[in-house]
Amino acid sequence: MEARPDAATVAELLAMVRGMLDDERTRGQGLDGKSATLAGFTGTILALTATLGAELLDLDLGSVGSAVFQCLYVISVVALGVASLVALVGVLRPQPRLALAMDEIRRFSEFPLIAQPPVEVQGTMMNTLIEALAHERALNERKARLTRVAAVCLAVGFVGVAAQAVTLGITA
Repeated sequence: MEARPDAATVAELLAMVRGMLDDERTRGQGLDGKSATLAGFTGTILALTATLGAELLDLDLGSVGSAVFQCLYVISVVALGVASLVALVGVLRPQPRLALAMDEIRRFSEFPLIAQPPVEVQGTMMNTLIEALAHERALNERKARLTRVAAVCLAVGFVGVAAQAVTLGITA
């Protein structure tokens, strides 16, 4: 006797895969939101640091103080610039999405698909959704990794800005 798929089991598995795909898409939207906030905040700090720091480069802080300040300025601006670029180009740029082609969707209303048992249609759809889930998960892992890189660069930029302030305070 040949094993046949159980209709209730296939329906439950399909619902589970749909739920996991929805969760993964929600995760991607959350990562996009975090990266957008990170990019905006980093861009603001970068603009302030680049503008104000450039004016302070002309201050006479002594040979050591001036060298330290200049080095910290470069580190801060580069780190903040990298954080902004990683958040914008790496995470927020439009990403390809795995979706059914319209010609495949049009076949939903045609034979032989409309004559297949529901369990077969659900099984086929489940395979398609699993591929979409794998694609979304890989995309989100990449977004999460790049968001962490941007956050680390932002932290380095903050430390550099704070160190610039300390250098100014010590030499003033």
